[in-house]
Amino acid sequence: MNFYKIQEIINEWNPIEIEPLLDDEYTLEIRYIIEFINEQKTDLTLHALRDKINEVFSKTFERYYTQSEQTLEVARKIMKLCL
Repeated sequence: MNFYKIQEIINEWNPIEIEPLLDDEYTLEIRYIIEFINEQKTDLTLHALRDKINEVFSKTFERYYTQSEQTLEVARKIMKLCL
């Protein structure tokens, strides 16, 4: 799993709209997402990944994070890396 490629996707998305965004701003969240992907292995689904991304950001950023349709597209981009 390429941490830096996932970091690029998450940073481009910038779900909390942090400005200026530092490269390592979402490091912890990315690690949780990668851990989830590694645990799922071949059972990983697009919707499960989307739900996990929402869960991770909701827990970390609580009132600053709002779930959106964009999360599905982010999950799709990350899934492409996994294939």
